[in-house]
This record gives sequence, structure tokens and C-alpha cells, in this order.
Amino acid sequence: MVKVRKRDGGVEEFVESKIVTGVRKAGATAKEATHVAKEVSEKVAHRAEVTAEELSNTVVTSLRNVNKKASEEFVRFRDNKLKAKKKT
Repeated sequence: MVKVRKRDGGVEEFVESKIVTGVRKAGATAKEATHVAKEVSEKVAHRAEVTAEELSNTVVTSLRNVNKKASEEFVRFRDNKLKAKKKT
């Protein structure tokens, strides 16, 4: 199973449904979110570990191909979340 190295240094299992949830929150349809999650899963399946940053960038690239507006919202949310973490 693929591990995700989080930005705080922690490690957790890669969970495809988390991508679906995040992409849906960004405004993608269920079909688009499922497509993106499957595509990202296939791209990282051969890896033992992937960083959260690499994973996020892969999601954005895939999402941009199916829903540009949702990809922009995903990036906005991600960047705002990172800024908020840096302030604490």
C-alpha cells in the first residue's frame, strides 16, 4: 500500500476516497471526482511513498483536465490551508 508523507512529517495510508471528497468540495461532479481519484491512484500505485505536495499537484493536474474551475478552487483551498498552518 502507498504511504503519504504529510507536510508535518507524519505518514498515513493513501486513501482514494479522500481525493474524491476533496475534489468534490472544490466543485467537481461525482463522476469527475471519481475519475480524478482513479487517475491519481494509478499514477502513485507503483510507489512506496508519495509526499502530500506531490499528491496534491497530481490531483490539480488531473482535475484541470476535467474541470478547470474546480481545479482553481482546489488550489485556492490548498493554499489558504497552508497559509493558515504557517501562522500557527
